[in-house]
Amino acid sequence: MTKPNPLIALFEGARRAQSNTALYDHYDNVRVVIPGKPVVRSIIDLNGDLLPRIEAENGMHLKRPPVGRPAVEVTTIGAGIIKQSLVAQAGAEVIIYADPTKAVSVGELGDVVLERRPAYFETYEAAPFSLVADGQQVTVTPLPIKRAAIHVDADGGPQTNTASYGLRFEFSRPTMKNYPNFEDAIMHVMTQGLARTTDTVLLGQIVAAAPAPFSLSAAAASAVRFRELRALVGTNATGAAVGQDGELRAAGIAAELTPDMAATLVGSFARAAIMIRSDVEVIAERVNIDGSVAFTAWAALQPLLPDTSRFWTVEA
Repeated sequence: MTKPNPLIALFEGARRAQSNTALYDHYDNVRVVIPGKPVVRSIIDLNGDLLPRIEAENGMHLKRPPVGRPAVEVTTIGAGIIKQSLVAQAGAEVIIYADPTKAVSVGELGDVVLERRPAYFETYEAAPFSLVADGQQVTVTPLPIKRAAIHVDADGGPQTNTASYGLRFEFSRPTMKNYPNFEDAIMHVMTQGLARTTDTVLLGQIVAAAPAPFSLSAAAASAVRFRELRALVGTNATGAAVGQDGELRAAGIAAELTPDMAATLVGSFARAAIMIRSDVEVIAERVNIDGSVAFTAWAALQPLLPDTSRFWTVEA
């Protein structure tokens, strides 16, 4: 049985939520009214909740824009984000991250606390052996392992580059009734939006690192194989052209268009990753007596770039 879209219960809860709480005495008389807001909160699990299918009124399945994959495909929301992310298609790893914890027994009474376990995104490069003449010492080679910690910010702990990103809609009750499969459509909009946000955050971090100009010689010197290279072409379309075969390339590298930056980047995207917390908080609030609802979603993302030396900027 298909798991129901959690937004259905969220919106229904917002429509039924009480704005004020009345306290009664022993004779059922109202003694005090505590003002409040008709707000309902929930969590979407990107690893567990399924991306709903969009159906027409006649029950036929529609295709999901913009990538056009049939809606009959059953997938988690996290998998849907990965499929629609351009940086993921270029080779970057999108990590749908659930905070790992380990139960630890402490004290004489055996009290159990949850210990957070560190997690990292790491890259490994080749460590070539060198010829050593008789009687000579081996030269020390820098360890070719780089890592970026996946941070879980704690109270009083160090601040990290994990940041919160929000989305908010407001719509009337007639709007919700006039759109078929309204809750499913909102879930698809969120999924596509998280994919776009994933691209924006990671590409912004790469651009901020001020990559050097691209050349094949620079790529070769970095021990990057040609088939690893992918290009993403920003709104300036610098160095991009469509070949006679109809394929988009930038500086000769297979490319795709993105609206999420101005520059054109070439790189080994497999050496980059971005973390998305698996728990996305969603909030629905009834904001008007006519049943209008405000919907807010919060997601946490962190770019992971242990090595920016294998990304370049394409010049005109």
